[in-house]
Amino acid sequence: MQTYLATAGSSKLGFTVTGKRDDGQPEYIGGMRGVVERNTMRYYLAIDSYLGAAREAPPVQLEKRLQSWFTATERYPRQLHEMDRGEYLEMKHAEYLRQQSVR
Repeated sequence: MQTYLATAGSSKLGFTVTGKRDDGQPEYIGGMRGVVERNTMRYYLAIDSYLGAAREAPPVQLEKRLQSWFTATERYPRQLHEMDRGEYLEMKHAEYLRQQSVR
């Protein structure tokens, strides 16, 4: 984890505001607490998207969940943006197909 936080994760931010920058913009927490906050929010949004799609017809539930989750994460781009929508959907559809072939 220390290697991640010192390299790829060094610019990742959480949600807790720790102060203000000179330009008045908020400073957000980083480090391990930032990791925990981001993961907690991702799980919350995943559960919310899953439950939100439960009322849909089964054939469209997966797409509804994926679209809903991505849209929700984009409301917090500083903390949660990792890739564009097309990349995300392609990755998740491929993952879903792999899971179905294992069954």
